Amino acid sequence: MAKNTLQALYMRNENWRDRKPHILALLTSHLIGMDPGFSYLKKLTEEDITLRMTAEEEMLTQFPLEELVSLTGNDDWISASMINDQLLDHFDEILLPILSFSLIADLLNCNEQRPLVRIILMGLLKGKRVTALKAGGDPFSQYWKLKGMDKGPDILKRKLNGQMAELKVLGIRLIDFNDRADFAVHQMKKTVITDETVRFAYLNNLDQLTVPKGAIITPLAKDTAKELKIEIILH
Repeated sequence: MAKNTLQALYMRNENWRDRKPHILALLTSHLIGMDPGFSYLKKLTEEDITLRMTAEEEMLTQFPLEELVSLTGNDDWISASMINDQLLDHFDEILLPILSFSLIADLLNCNEQRPLVRIILMGLLKGKRVTALKAGGDPFSQYWKLKGMDKGPDILKRKLNGQMAELKVLGIRLIDFNDRADFAVHQMKKTVITDETVRFAYLNNLDQLTVPKGAIITPLAKDTAKELKIEIILH
């Protein structure tokens, strides 16, 4: 945690572009166990990345934080309640090392009331890459056989497999335990603020328009904001 914090301060002060990828790992529990996810996170300690973790409250009741630190090899943790719109902008990618049944269902139903789902949906809508270790949701995974949970009816397996296909449609990248994920920092498309955006804010009785840092603001948008007395704030 101290290493990641010092690195973030260095990059901010020096405006260093060739920085390590910033990854946010979201953990939940699974009825077939969490071993693949924990092992994958431990392997990531060898990667040249900055990894921060958060876990659902329900999972924290099963595992004390000290035990999770030991199981994952990472002590840089943050509460899910602290991850807001602005903080999420600092991460390049979201990682789901444990893909539980309920998380898949809530994602497909866009259940924003669940904190982890809200973070994932917000990340997808912001253009963040979301990667999931598919062992927990893939009924044909060898890990399920090791657990003796490969004997279910075909209709259930087909349903679970269909859900995995839907996750791909949402833009979630699915990987195997032995896959080496590419966490390289990719240039994201910049947000463009136009005259239409400013007028929309005015019609909704807003006197401030908060936009991502680095957004492109057209000259006409600036003129319209000045005319309508709307302050444009970069965060």
